[in-house]
Amino acid sequence: DAIAARDANGRLLLSLTNLDPARAASIELAIAGAPFRSATGETLTAARVDSINTFVAPHAVTPQPLRATLDAGRLRVDLPPKSVNVITLSP
Repeated sequence: DAIAARDANGRLLLSLTNLDPARAASIELAIAGAPFRSATGETLTAARVDSINTFVAPHAVTPQPLRATLDAGRLRVDLPPKSVNVITLSP
Protein backbone atom coordinates (compact mmCIF):
# COMPACT_ATOMS: atom_id res chain seq x y z
CA ASP A 1 0.00 0.00 0.00
CA ALA A 2 1.17 3.53 -0.66
CA ILE A 3 -0.05 7.08 -0.03
CA ALA A 4 1.61 10.32 -1.15
CA ALA A 5 1.01 13.88 0.01
CA ARG A 6 2.80 17.19 -0.40
CA ASP A 7 3.08 19.67 2.47
CA ALA A 8 3.12 23.49 2.40
CA ASN A 9 6.96 23.50 2.36
CA GLY A 10 7.13 21.47 -0.85
CA ARG A 11 8.15 18.21 0.83
CA LEU A 12 6.72 14.97 -0.55
CA LEU A 13 5.61 12.52 2.14
CA LEU A 14 5.31 8.88 1.12
CA SER A 15 3.66 6.31 3.36
CA LEU A 16 4.61 2.79 2.28
CA THR A 17 3.35 -0.41 3.94
CA ASN A 18 4.92 -3.86 3.64
CA LEU A 19 2.18 -6.35 4.52
CA ASP A 20 4.39 -9.44 4.14
CA PRO A 21 5.12 -10.80 7.62
CA ALA A 22 8.35 -12.56 6.59
CA ARG A 23 10.01 -10.80 3.65
CA ALA A 24 11.46 -7.34 3.16
CA ALA A 25 10.38 -5.39 0.09
CA SER A 26 12.89 -3.53 -2.07
CA ILE A 27 11.23 -0.48 -3.58
CA GLU A 28 12.50 1.73 -6.38
CA LEU A 29 10.42 4.70 -7.51
CA ALA A 30 10.95 7.27 -10.23
CA ILE A 31 10.19 10.69 -8.76
CA ALA A 32 9.26 13.11 -11.53
CA GLY A 33 8.10 16.69 -11.48
CA ALA A 34 10.16 18.20 -8.66
CA PRO A 35 13.87 18.44 -7.87
CA PHE A 36 14.16 16.73 -4.49
CA ARG A 37 17.60 16.77 -2.86
CA SER A 38 17.25 14.51 0.17
CA ALA A 39 15.30 11.54 1.47
CA THR A 40 14.80 10.57 5.11
CA GLY A 41 12.72 7.76 6.49
CA GLU A 42 11.16 6.22 9.55
CA THR A 43 9.78 2.71 10.01
CA LEU A 44 7.38 1.21 12.50
CA THR A 45 7.67 -2.56 13.00
CA ALA A 46 8.14 -5.10 15.78
CA ALA A 47 9.12 -8.70 16.42
CA ARG A 48 5.55 -9.91 15.90
CA VAL A 49 2.78 -8.56 13.72
CA ASP A 50 0.47 -8.35 16.74
CA SER A 51 2.99 -6.60 19.03
CA ILE A 52 1.64 -3.74 21.11
CA ASN A 53 3.02 -1.29 23.64
CA THR A 54 1.94 -1.92 27.22
CA PHE A 55 2.80 -0.49 30.63
CA VAL A 56 5.11 -3.47 31.15
CA ALA A 57 6.71 -3.18 27.67
CA PRO A 58 6.22 0.47 26.59
CA HIS A 59 8.76 0.27 23.75
CA ALA A 60 7.74 -2.94 21.99
CA VAL A 61 6.76 -0.90 18.93
CA THR A 62 8.77 2.29 18.36
CA PRO A 63 9.67 4.30 15.25
CA GLN A 64 13.19 3.62 13.94
CA PRO A 65 15.27 5.39 11.29
CA LEU A 66 14.96 3.96 7.79
CA ARG A 67 17.64 4.42 5.15
CA ALA A 68 16.36 5.77 1.84
CA THR A 69 18.50 6.96 -1.05
CA LEU A 70 17.64 9.48 -3.72
CA ASP A 71 19.80 9.56 -6.85
CA ALA A 72 19.01 11.13 -10.21
CA GLY A 73 15.28 11.23 -9.50
CA ARG A 74 15.10 7.62 -8.28
CA LEU A 75 14.17 6.69 -4.73
CA ARG A 76 15.42 3.38 -3.34
CA VAL A 77 14.39 1.92 0.00
CA ASP A 78 14.13 -1.53 1.61
CA LEU A 79 10.98 -1.92 3.70
CA PRO A 80 11.24 -4.34 6.62
CA PRO A 81 8.68 -7.14 6.88
CA LYS A 82 5.34 -6.19 8.50
CA SER A 83 6.10 -2.49 8.56
CA VAL A 84 4.58 0.95 8.08
CA ASN A 85 7.10 3.46 6.72
CA VAL A 86 7.18 7.18 6.04
CA ILE A 87 9.71 8.63 3.59
CA THR A 88 10.13 12.40 3.37
CA LEU A 89 11.60 13.88 0.19
CA SER A 90 12.81 17.45 0.64
CA PRO A 91 13.61 20.02 -2.07
